[in-house]
Amino acid sequence: MAQGSVRIGRIAGINIELHWLFILLILIFIAWNPLLGFVWILLFVCVLIHELSHSITATRNGIKVSKIILLPIGGASIINDLGVNPAAEMNISLAGPLMSFVLGGIFGILVIFAPAGLITYLLQYLFVINILLGIFNILPAFPMDGGRVLRSYLQKKNDFYHATMTTVKVSKYCMALIVVATVIFVIVPSSYSVGYRELIFLWDLIIVFFLYEGAKAEEESATVKHETKGMTIKDAISKNYSVIEWESSPKRLYEIIKRKKEHIILTQSPEGDYQLVNIFDRKAIAGADSISRLAVQIPNIQASTSIYDTMQKIEGTGFRVAAVFKGRTLLGIVTWQYMNAFLTLHMAGKSLRKGLNK
Repeated sequence: MAQGSVRIGRIAGINIELHWLFILLILIFIAWNPLLGFVWILLFVCVLIHELSHSITATRNGIKVSKIILLPIGGASIINDLGVNPAAEMNISLAGPLMSFVLGGIFGILVIFAPAGLITYLLQYLFVINILLGIFNILPAFPMDGGRVLRSYLQKKNDFYHATMTTVKVSKYCMALIVVATVIFVIVPSSYSVGYRELIFLWDLIIVFFLYEGAKAEEESATVKHETKGMTIKDAISKNYSVIEWESSPKRLYEIIKRKKEHIILTQSPEGDYQLVNIFDRKAIAGADSISRLAVQIPNIQASTSIYDTMQKIEGTGFRVAAVFKGRTLLGIVTWQYMNAFLTLHMAGKSLRKGLNK
């Protein structure tokens, strides 16, 4: 489960998660107006279909999709983007908005033949919301689909880093335009009620917040990739772990932890891969007769893998740990926390060296 989201199911091997803010808004709308809450649930379904179109396009391009997170302003398909070329990224990004436009068209046609009343109202809503969803997602700003489309286009003449930085700038311009438009909407006299203005103001703040966070995440990711170019994960290996036999007892696990003071414990399966022993699940430990029952699959990565690619591989794992090998020999481990500390020191040292050379 990702931080800030709750898993609600699984479709075609893809975990579906709801962001906590999405859940909160559903509860608020249901308490305020049950019909509005129902409409929000319909929006959830449309967003899910939108994201599934991304995922299906990705899998058809041979790209693994680990999960879909549904957000208040759309959704995010967590895709293993290692080796994804600009053309594939553009196709994957365009699939979502195109699906929203198709859904909007279908509901628009149904409105023509639907009887007057609540059904027509809901169909009209679904028509409008899908068209708006398609338009909004095509905005040239991260983390929207349009931002990735723009970056893919810019990569025709620029490298990944500079294409990302340019798209981040465009994202900030989009945020500024939304803020200015919202302020004008709130302060300029109109026939809209005060409550409606407050709702739009709140909604636009949420949009700007997610745009900011998305742009920031893309900027940081591109910076890490750029600043660590040529560096392999061998440079960030940690030896702070212990290895325990596959069929050892939980009692043996306790003895090792107590003696060696380690909280990262690996075990080697009969197939030869190293797995992480989950020492934080009390219920599982109480019912386990051997360590094999507590083993959790983690990435096994070659030492020649770049730091950036390693971070991408372990980002979606719940424990954010990977075993590092040279051939079949275990060299050590890398953790998300250790890599972040290593990168912080590396980039700080790089900035310091630049300052001294001036």
